[in-house]
Amino acid sequence: MSQEAVLGFHQLLEMCKKSTLRNCEGVKPEDRFRQLKEGKAHPLWLLGHLANTIDVVGNLWTYNQPPVVAKKYKFKFAPDFAGGDPITAEPDNYPPWEELLEDYSTAFDSFLEKVKQTQDQELPEDPRGPVREDKKDFFNSIGKNIQVMILHDTHHSGQVSMISKLSG
Repeated sequence: MSQEAVLGFHQLLEMCKKSTLRNCEGVKPEDRFRQLKEGKAHPLWLLGHLANTIDVVGNLWTYNQPPVVAKKYKFKFAPDFAGGDPITAEPDNYPPWEELLEDYSTAFDSFLEKVKQTQDQELPEDPRGPVREDKKDFFNSIGKNIQVMILHDTHHSGQVSMISKLSG
């Protein structure tokens, strides 16, 4: 049994988590709801979206593990194309920043643990959980799902960083 590829993915995921948390540290409280355009994502929404997605796609869809944080958010941090709630800059519509940081870490750590238990020969296998029917063509293997979570996290983490630096 080999884990050469899996350990590489695991290392990348650890770097993603560390980078995202560092980028979140750089967000001033007054910038947490900063939108580049009305209806677009702000750093707090992006953090919630990352927590929700790693939990749903990573934990539930990929490994058939019960979500650890996503149940309490439902569609609050889902994108509009997935039936998500409209994004607003109203703090009362969202949980506190500190709670989201904790939820992100909790969901991410759960996913990291499952990835670390994966063998390379399992990477081409179908995801073990209930992938939405309309997403099965894209989220079609354990390995691809892991890679998508790496790309997804780095993409949105970069957005958090960029938005937080716009105010100077």
